[in-house]
Formats: sequence, structure tokens, C-alpha cells
Amino acid sequence: MIKVNQLFIYPIKSMQGIALTVANSIDGGFEHDRVLMLSEPDGTFITARQYPELLKLKTILHNNQIEVSLPTNQSIIIDFDEFSLSNEATEVWGNHFTSHIAPIKVNQFFSHILEKDVQIRWIGKHLTRKTKRYPDGYPYLLLNQSSFNYLQQQCSEKLDIRQFRGNIIIDGATPFAEDGWKTIKIGEVIFDIVKPCTRCVLTTFNINSAKALPNNEPLRTLSYFRADREGKIDFGMNMIARNHGTVSIGDKIEILERQPAKNYIKNFPKQATKDSQPCTITFEDKKIVGNNQQTILEQLEQHHISLPNSCRAGVCGRCSVLLKKGNVESLTQSAVKQNKRILACSCIPKGDITIELSK
Repeated sequence: MIKVNQLFIYPIKSMQGIALTVANSIDGGFEHDRVLMLSEPDGTFITARQYPELLKLKTILHNNQIEVSLPTNQSIIIDFDEFSLSNEATEVWGNHFTSHIAPIKVNQFFSHILEKDVQIRWIGKHLTRKTKRYPDGYPYLLLNQSSFNYLQQQCSEKLDIRQFRGNIIIDGATPFAEDGWKTIKIGEVIFDIVKPCTRCVLTTFNINSAKALPNNEPLRTLSYFRADREGKIDFGMNMIARNHGTVSIGDKIEILERQPAKNYIKNFPKQATKDSQPCTITFEDKKIVGNNQQTILEQLEQHHISLPNSCRAGVCGRCSVLLKKGNVESLTQSAVKQNKRILACSCIPKGDITIELSK
């Protein structure tokens, strides 16, 4: 029987989640899920993509309050009754809506952690963002434990399913059976599966240390069998709910309607393990000793050479460089462009290479 194995909510975006036994589906998602976010003073949101240390902050619900604690045991209470009454302009991934700002003492607490001026913002009781779901993405994320187990078998790094920040984790299905589901019922709630969830660099951080795993894992392994022709890497399913109700651990998953599964490019490396060989990476006027194991971006960063980057998964294209000499192994089909332009985050040197910034 396919059933719910774990439930999570994430009261503050990018901070640690809270495990539940029962979750209430309301307008916009599970109750208390992703209702707070960090932002710049101008309302532009901030995530653990830029500040991975946010992943170490624990959250606890206390009625109308959320307690946030640091690894040092310092903590602060965020009280919803203390937020500003005014509606302030807020922006997430180009989507504009309004939110309420936390009191000064709360904002100072997080500004001290990040060493920059930031604010905690609350979406309020009435959602002003009509499309998708604040703060980004869809309101529910379904993960299949069997799909995760398959990924772990392929990946050399130890993973934790919580890296993928799912709301509903199911067990009892075959790996990636969820790809073919269109409408399901869990407990009292009917869910429509909208699309596979495209993953970003946030999945590469250890949830306890907030440090990036080696070799851009698990995105690197996922790229072998969960990348589409556009280079997007998927894991998990984005969902919306048709009605309010409760979902509990142990609830059966009823498959009400199916749909054709998305096609993915299978690009497993011919040689899963290879001997490490040194090589020279020449970038602009700098030469470093590299290897044929790690991505170009990772190796440059290890030598304190910075490249513009964002997704680190071969999607955004910001780390594009010009390959002047040498050859590379691409981890995704989109990593090698026309005119010898390559994505440093998704290419590994095959030997000595010379690269420069794309003009």
C-alpha cells in the first residue's frame, strides 16, 4: 500500500522544517508552511542559495509565535501580532505582492547573523500573491521515498531526503511511479500534480553543516537520468490542492487519474569511476593545477577564482565561459553551447584546458 511516511512544513523559507504527524491544508498550502521569509529592505527576498547558513536555523511553533534558534542556542520569538499593519511591496522571482514587516528587534537579530540589513516578512492572513504560491514554487511538494532510495544507490555522497525540502513524503510506490500520476487523494484532500519540481543548488547543501557536498551532488547524479532537453533537473512533484482538509502520517494514497510521464535523457557516464589525473586549467592570466574529477567551477573556486554563477546545475547559464583549448566532459546536454561556449558548473576537464569569460 502506498501511504504517507513523513510530513513537513517550513514556517520560514530556507530555514529548517518541522516534522508533523497531521497537517492541515488551507488556502495557499499547509497551515504555517512558508508564511515568513527574509528580504532585503526593499522587499527583494533572500534565500539559502545566497546564505547557506540559514539552513542551520531551527524553527518551533508556539501557537501564534515562531521561535528561531541558532546552533549556539541563541533564539528569538517572532510574534505574528507584532508585525506592521501596513502592506509593503515585496518581490519573489519577479512576482510582486505585499507583506508585513517584523519589529525592529527581530530584524536586528537576523541582520546580525547575516551581517547585513535584512527584514523578516509575513504574507499575512490574506494572500496577495495569486499565482503559484508564496514564496516561490507551488504550495505542495511530494517526494517518493523509493525514488530517493534509487538516487542514493547511484550517488556516491551520503544524502538526506530533507535536502529536497518536501512537504509530503510517501512510501510503498515503485521508484518514480509519481511521474505518471495526475490526480491523487491523500486523507481528506485531493491534489492535482502540476509538474515535476526543477531542482537548484539548494539541494547540494548538507542540512546539518550547511556546507556544499562535493562534486555538486546530488544534482550531478540526477543529471544522468532526470534532466530534460532544456537541461532542467527534476526530482519530486509540485502539487496544488482542490480542497481543505487534513493529511496524516499513514494515510493511503489513492491514484484518481494518471498521465504520461515526462521523458528524460539518460546520460549515465560510461565510466562511473575513473582514476584522477592532474591537468592544467588556464583562466585569463591564471594557471591552476586541476583534475578530471570535479567541475571547472568547483576547481576555480577552490583556488579563490570567482565566476558569476547562480543555479550551479546547468540551467541559468551565468557561468558560461569560452573554451579556447582542450576538451571537456559535459554533465548535461545543455552544458556545451555553440561557438565553444561551455557552462563551468557542468563541465569537467578531460585534460589541459584554456578558458576565458564569454564576451
